[in-house]
Amino acid sequence: MNSNLANQLLASIMKWDAQTLASERAALEFMGSMKYDAYDRYMPGMRFMSSLVQWLNDIEEEDRDEAYKFIKEKLVFISSTQMNYLVDLLYDSKIRPILLDMATTETGMPSYKRSSNVVHNRFEIEKRSALVVGLSDGAHTDILRRSAGFSNEQVLTNYYPDGKKLKDMLDELRKDDKLKSIEKPYFRRIFLIDDFTASGKSFIRYDESNGKYHGKLKKIIDELCTRGYVEKGQKIEHLSYLLNPEQKIQIDILFCIATERAKTSIKDNLDDYLKSVGWQDKVEFNIHIVQLLEDKLSNDIKSDNDLVKIIKKDKHFVEECVISKSYKVGKNDSPWLGFDECALPVVLAHNTPNNSLPIIWQDAERFHGLFPRISRH
Repeated sequence: MNSNLANQLLASIMKWDAQTLASERAALEFMGSMKYDAYDRYMPGMRFMSSLVQWLNDIEEEDRDEAYKFIKEKLVFISSTQMNYLVDLLYDSKIRPILLDMATTETGMPSYKRSSNVVHNRFEIEKRSALVVGLSDGAHTDILRRSAGFSNEQVLTNYYPDGKKLKDMLDELRKDDKLKSIEKPYFRRIFLIDDFTASGKSFIRYDESNGKYHGKLKKIIDELCTRGYVEKGQKIEHLSYLLNPEQKIQIDILFCIATERAKTSIKDNLDDYLKSVGWQDKVEFNIHIVQLLEDKLSNDIKSDNDLVKIIKKDKHFVEECVISKSYKVGKNDSPWLGFDECALPVVLAHNTPNNSLPIIWQDAERFHGLFPRISRH
C-alpha cells in the first residue's frame, strides 16, 4: 500500500484532522522503520502502516482510540537484532560464569585467584566438556556457538540426535588435546537453550486427565537418565551415552526471554517430576533468564478494564482461528487473553507467540491480525 494512501486511510478511520495526522504519522513511521516493518510474517509488500490501517478498520469505531493507544503505549516488540544480542549475552552473562565457578571449585583455588593459569586451564576443560542442546528452532545455537567459541561437536540443534552423531561427539571429545590429562572423559555439564517461554507449558506440565507429565524437558530428562552405556556392537540410542553414569547430572536451562510465571511453573513441575520418578538425587538443575518479563506486564493488561472489554468482543475475537487442541492445554476460561491466559503484549520479530493477546495476531477473513502469527502446533 502506498504510504500516502495509508496515511489518508488512517486519518479517515481514526477521524484525525491534519494536525493530529502529522503528529501521529511521525511516531508511526519511526516505529515502523525502527522495528515493526521488519516483522518476518508480513506478506511481500506489506508494511506496518498498511497492516495497522487494516487492523484498525476491523475494530469497532468506538474502540479504535483505545486500541491505537494500546499499540502505541503497551506493545513490546523484540527485534531480530535485540534477540541476537540476548543470545550473545547467554554466554558472557550466564554460561561463562557457571563454567568459571566449576573450574575454581575443581582446582580448589580461592575466588580471588580466578585469573590464574591453573583456573584458566581447568576452565578450558570445563568449557570443552559442556554439552549445548537447542530446545527449538528458535534457540539460535548457531549464533551462540560462534559467540562462545564452542566446537561443532559439542552443540546439538535438537534433543533427539541419532546414535552415530552421539558416538562422533564423544569420540571427538576424547581426542581433544585440552582433555588429554583426563582418562576417559565425558560431557560434564548440560546447557539447554531456548529463546522464549511465557507459560512454560511446552517445556513441562502435568496432565491431570491421564496423570502423566509432558513436554520437552520431560523428554530430555528421560533421555539423560535412561541407561546410555552400551556394549560393543549395541545400538546407541540415548543422550545419556555422552555422560558418566557415576556422576550427578548437572543441567542449566537458559532462556533469552521468559516470564516470571514460566520460570516458577518450570521449576515446580520439574521438581515434582523428578520426585515422581525417583531422580531427584540424580539430577540437579537451574533456570537462567537473560531478559525477565515481570508479571506486572500481563497484570497491567488484565487490570485494564477498557482494553479487556475490547479484546473479548465477538467482533475482535475469532474463536475458530485461535482455539485448537494445543491451545486448550493451557488455562482457557478467558481465551481472548492468549494461551494459558498469559495476556502478553509481546511480539517477536520472527513470529508472535500465542501467549500474546489474540487481537494482535489472529488472522481470519473477518479480522486481520496486526502481526499475523504462523502456528507451529
